[in-house]
Amino acid sequence: MKRLPFSPILLISFVFFSLSGFSQSTDFPGWRGANRDGKVVGFKAPAVWPAELTKVWEQTVGLGDASPVMVEGKIYLITSQDSVETVLCLDAKKGKLIWKTPVNKAPKVTGGASTHPGPRSTPYVFDNKIYTLGAGGIVACHEIKKGKLIWKNEEYTQEVPQFFTSSSPLMMGQLCIYPLGGKEKGCVVAFDTNTGKEVWKVTGYPTTYSSPVWVDLGGPVMVHQAENALVGIQMDGSIIGDIPTPGQQRYYNSTTPIVDGGDIYIAGAGTGMHKFRVNLDGGPPVEELWVNKDISVSFNTPVLKNGHLYASEARFGYLYCVNAETGATAWADTVKLNRFASTLDLGDAMLNLAGNAQLTFFSPDPSSYKMLARYKVSDTEVYAHPLVVGDKIYVKDKEKLTCWAVK
Repeated sequence: MKRLPFSPILLISFVFFSLSGFSQSTDFPGWRGANRDGKVVGFKAPAVWPAELTKVWEQTVGLGDASPVMVEGKIYLITSQDSVETVLCLDAKKGKLIWKTPVNKAPKVTGGASTHPGPRSTPYVFDNKIYTLGAGGIVACHEIKKGKLIWKNEEYTQEVPQFFTSSSPLMMGQLCIYPLGGKEKGCVVAFDTNTGKEVWKVTGYPTTYSSPVWVDLGGPVMVHQAENALVGIQMDGSIIGDIPTPGQQRYYNSTTPIVDGGDIYIAGAGTGMHKFRVNLDGGPPVEELWVNKDISVSFNTPVLKNGHLYASEARFGYLYCVNAETGATAWADTVKLNRFASTLDLGDAMLNLAGNAQLTFFSPDPSSYKMLARYKVSDTEVYAHPLVVGDKIYVKDKEKLTCWAVK
């Protein structure tokens, strides 16, 4: 495997499409939002939290753990209906189905993932198109007005990770980028957004369950967490460097890297939490600033807010806060929730949805844990990230999508 140092780059042959233009929009077009940072715009915490949430509507949409996304008042998601992977569009206000389009026969989900079959890769809506990844590795692009298929790629279905595909596509300019394959044939593939033509492919890094993220390091770089390394890839597919980050025992690299300028945070079960810094102005090209072995995460990604990282612990799912500057644990709650969880920054409140369907709101206070409210939002397990727009919270459980209101 290559071990190249990170270095500054300047790309002049590609147009760098900044996602920052989405930052003030309530749209949530893809995994963890437009900037892939878990931050929500437009939520206002109530002065007094209600005893219960108000159920606005509920719709049976199909099996799967893929998270719903929203653009301009419409919700998009991919599920499995009657053993067919299907892309859906719903009206966010009333839950009415606008259209649905079958994509392909759903693969049989086996092994440890068999209890929750269906797609688990969150779609991305961009430029009036929706980009999806099925559980068996089929990539597809549909237009969002009526769901018409634009292109589909079935070349990467020979191998998937042990628990099937979970990585979500990343958009940049006219490239749609997917981690595909598995342990032996893992790769990162960039497709032309309009035609589906393969533009480039990076091999040599086993694919796991993490989703890539973009960072500006003197030019656009995609940071990809593979099974055994954190990899920096330029927009032309060239590798600028990697950092060995092997999982341990039966643990997996499943979280999305958290980026803040030249600072990159990663976390995993059994490996703890790490902070790396990419130096563009002298010094070592990349250095590890700290590691916290006491705090690990499993299938959830921390959120960075005001110099602190918030998430759920890997084994029992208790909530915690870590100082991003020093790596010290600021606090850790003692209530066991679930190691499958999702955390969002709502502004003046943090949200955590655990796999046992416990929805917790807590204060973004690094001095101590302060729970604001907790609600049960499903009778089944919930592995998909919630979608939060205004005072509405959309929860995808095993088969249903439910809209809750904080009133």
